[in-house]
Amino acid sequence: MEKKPLVSIMIPNYNHSRYLEECIKSAVNQTYDNVEIVLVDNSSEDNSIQLAAKYVGNKIRICRNGYNILNRSYCILDKLTTGKYKMMLCADDFIEPDFLEKAVAIMEKYPNVGYVHGERDFVMESGEFIELEPFYNCSFLASGRDTMPVYMVTTVAHPSQGIFRAEVFHKCGGYDLEVDHMNADRMLWYYLSYESDYAYIRKKASNIRIGNQTETFITQANFQHPILCHLTIKEMIRFAKRHGLEMVYRREKEAFERLAKDFLNYAAGMLAVEDKVCAGRYLDYVRILSDDIVEQEIYQQLFSMQQGMKAINLEYLKKITSSALKKPRNYEPPHNYQKIDLEVL
Repeated sequence: MEKKPLVSIMIPNYNHSRYLEECIKSAVNQTYDNVEIVLVDNSSEDNSIQLAAKYVGNKIRICRNGYNILNRSYCILDKLTTGKYKMMLCADDFIEPDFLEKAVAIMEKYPNVGYVHGERDFVMESGEFIELEPFYNCSFLASGRDTMPVYMVTTVAHPSQGIFRAEVFHKCGGYDLEVDHMNADRMLWYYLSYESDYAYIRKKASNIRIGNQTETFITQANFQHPILCHLTIKEMIRFAKRHGLEMVYRREKEAFERLAKDFLNYAAGMLAVEDKVCAGRYLDYVRILSDDIVEQEIYQQLFSMQQGMKAINLEYLKKITSSALKKPRNYEPPHNYQKIDLEVL
C-alpha cells in the first residue's frame, strides 16, 4: 500500500503549560497516522518543557529558543519540518481527532487545493465551550481568488483551523512576506488564495481558547496590534491593485469599517480587565478608520469609560464582547463553488 503523505503539525509555545498537554494529545491522537509534531518553545518560564518532554518520541520533537520570538516561531518550524502538508497549532488550542484525515483526503483528491479550513468552537479559560455557527452553509471547493475578498473584511479562520500544502506555502513566500506576524494567519490565507484553490469543511475541526491568558488576548494587548491590523489591510489592497484584483480592492471602505467595529470589541475587552491605556489605543484608531462609528452610542459609551467620565460597566462590556462572539454567520460560499460530500472522499 502506498504510504500516506506526511503531515507536519507545528506548535509554538510560550508559558502555556496549563493548556499544552491537551494540545499535544490532540495532535498525537489523530486518526491520520503519518504525522510529525514539532514544538518550538520560546524560553517558557513555566513547566512547559518538562510537560512536553513526556511525549518526546518517534512523532514528537522539541526545540527551545533562547528568547520569545512570537509568531516568527513559524519560520523556524517551517525549516524544522518536512511534511507535504503542514498546519499551525497554537499551544493553547486543540484539534478534533479526524481533522487531518478529512483535510488530507480533500487535498489528495484535488491537487489544486492549496489549503483547507475546518470549523471551530471557542473555549473559555474555565473550560466552558461557546458553540459557533459555521462560517459557510456547506462544505465546498472554490477558486482561491474568488475567496480573497472575504479576507479583506473578516477573519474566517484562526491558525489552528487550517492545513496547507507546503509547496504552495513556499511558492507564495511563506512568512517572509508577512506584514504582520501578530496576525500572520489572515495574510497567509490571503496569499495562498492567490496561488491555489480553497476547500472548507463544515464540521468542527478546532477548539480555540479565548480569555485573558490566551494567545489571542496577549496579541490584542500588544501596543502594535491596531497599527499592524491597519497595515495588513493596506497590504491586501496594495497586493490586489498590483495584480488587478478589482473584486478585492473595491471592498476597501467596507474593510476599514469592519476593522473599526473589531477595534470597538477589543476596546471593550481591554476595559473589562481595566486596561484603559490599551483600550484608548483602539478607540484612537477607530477615529482614524471611521468617522461614522465615532458618532455611534457604543463608541461614546466606551470612550466615556476609558476617560473616566463613567464607571466601567462590566455588564455592558460583556454584552458587547458576547454579541461579537455569537454574531450570525452561515454565509453562502464564493461564487462558482463546488459542494463536497465528506462521506465519499
